[in-house]
Amino acid sequence: MIHDAITEGTVRCLLGSGDPRLRNFRLCNACGSCTPYCPARINDPGANGDPGYLARRVTAALQAGRRPEVNLADCVQCYSCETVCPRSVSIGGIINAVYEAEHVQPIFRRMLLDRGCLPSHAFFPVYASKGRLANFVAKVVRYPYRVDGRAADEVRSLLENPVGASAFSPPNGTEPARPLAPPDRVFHLRSCCAFNYPGADASQRRIFDALGVRYVTSRSQTCCGGAPHYMGGAGFADRLLLTARNLSVIQDLWGADDEIAVTGICPTCSDSYAAALELLSGSANRAAANEALAGIGREVGSPEIFSVANILNLYPLYLDEIRGLIETRLSGLRVGVHVSCHYRKMNGSLAVPPGLQNLAAITGAQVVRSRMEQYCCGGVKNLFDRHLSGHANELSRLNRLACLDFAENDLDVMVVDCPGCELVYDHIGIPVLHVTELLALAMGADPRETVYLQGHLTSLSPALGRIGLL
Repeated sequence: MIHDAITEGTVRCLLGSGDPRLRNFRLCNACGSCTPYCPARINDPGANGDPGYLARRVTAALQAGRRPEVNLADCVQCYSCETVCPRSVSIGGIINAVYEAEHVQPIFRRMLLDRGCLPSHAFFPVYASKGRLANFVAKVVRYPYRVDGRAADEVRSLLENPVGASAFSPPNGTEPARPLAPPDRVFHLRSCCAFNYPGADASQRRIFDALGVRYVTSRSQTCCGGAPHYMGGAGFADRLLLTARNLSVIQDLWGADDEIAVTGICPTCSDSYAAALELLSGSANRAAANEALAGIGREVGSPEIFSVANILNLYPLYLDEIRGLIETRLSGLRVGVHVSCHYRKMNGSLAVPPGLQNLAAITGAQVVRSRMEQYCCGGVKNLFDRHLSGHANELSRLNRLACLDFAENDLDVMVVDCPGCELVYDHIGIPVLHVTELLALAMGADPRETVYLQGHLTSLSPALGRIGLL
């Protein structure tokens, strides 16, 4: 659909739009830095010996003012290409701009307009394709995810009066991020994807309680726009304004000028907030955002008072304290770790961070190094694409690579930092735990009441039963 939709007229329109994602594509000099890292290279069996695979073909085509002769649906929106590019060419963002221009999946935009978030029924097809309707209904009844009426109205107003991406400029240069200090209070984000794993969210709260970290949340916080953005339902400006609106909500709730640590269990949320704070650090961008927010009676203040406390940066600050809280060592459990692409994007490096490995190791589990540390899981976008096209259970090559890697390393469980990655692994039949769930189990949390293991699509009973945890 994407491939056929990109006419030369669309390309010319995009290139003349002033969209920040497209302004630097001519900086690409075909250096090849991104070549080994694009997952589409794995998805395309003919690309392994061809350096002109998806990422390079897209920039080359745009530089020539013509349509890319590739199937852009293969892009899983991992942004690995941008993460490693020495010139910061946003190839993933360019492809995302095409999705936005063509409105490939307006269903996600309609959900934002209707609910202010991706509601639980957005994930219904995933459960229906697995015959797990009772599982879905139980989560809807027990863990409804709603935002308050005023918040939904504000989101609707923002999206119905869209601001063009050209109203914003890329940051002129970013100051080095301040080292994150252990906070005594955090704003705990509610993630749309967390509907699928309410135990991950409950586990995070239990960990905070055990560490003595106070957390604040609010039903006025809506979707950050991250997941709909990457799946073609929310544009560049939409995501920025939705996140800026949430920052305004958080600032009003906090009620002080102290530094506010914003955290949650989803790296796509972390990436959205980090990207928004970077853009809002420019006075012209902040003025443009506040002009739009004024229509709903809101204003975002200085981004300097906020810090993004992603769990892979936050939990390692408490490593010794968490080690002291371990009640049940998960000895005998062989786990692999998978770091999400959007955490890598936010962090600006494809290097495997030690945080996830160290956190898994202190539970007593044996951490087995595997190649899935380096690859994308296959992506939630790809998962939804398959469901929307009627091929729900046809695994992508990345999915098959994950299954092969899991079997070859004789793993019991895959540990992830992202509820989206968790959904992908769970859907393809790999037992998986969010790192918060793994830590909570080792800290003595009830596997069913707190961690809600019965909510997973792929049973964890064989692995956890073998070590006496179930």
